[in-house]
Amino acid sequence: MALPQKVIEQLGREPSRTPGWSGQLLMFSSTIFFISLLAYFGLVFGYKPYLDSNVQKLQDQIQAFGQKIPLDQQKKLINFYAQLSNIESLLANHVIASPVFGWLEKNTETNAYFTRFSLNTQTNQLALTGIAKTMDDVSQQLAIFENRPEAKQMSVGNITLTNGLWNFDVALSFDPGYFYHSNAATPANTTTP
Repeated sequence: MALPQKVIEQLGREPSRTPGWSGQLLMFSSTIFFISLLAYFGLVFGYKPYLDSNVQKLQDQIQAFGQKIPLDQQKKLINFYAQLSNIESLLANHVIASPVFGWLEKNTETNAYFTRFSLNTQTNQLALTGIAKTMDDVSQQLAIFENRPEAKQMSVGNITLTNGLWNFDVALSFDPGYFYHSNAATPANTTTP
């Protein structure tokens, strides 16, 4: 028995493609794969030899320079550089306490003076024992200290009247790093109130 004409036509036709995401995903991933392969081979066979040749040129220059300068001079130069580096690090961390004397001189009330001075640069603490003529002089001195921006904290201890003069204790906490070289060189630390 022969097949009907309609069935023969349907079998002879190419099946229709249905759009789907799997074909597009395969195309995208294969494109990314080939681009990655090209980038890899470009880096391995193109850029790596270029970098290796530049490294070799620099090593040849270093070796030629090393042959120009005798070994004993190279050692002296290395020792000198090490000494300079050590001095630089020492100066960067060097504590300078002398600016506190100028600061104290400029920030002391005229009717007050100090009999005890104790400075701890590790904790940035300055402890003073002072004598003033009147209680107003003591309060003015404490107000001067309190208004200084570099003195971050102030604590007042004993205030006593002895032989007609007022004795007082004060402890000041300074900014961290106030006593180091870079900060001590600035004139802002010694301005008057």
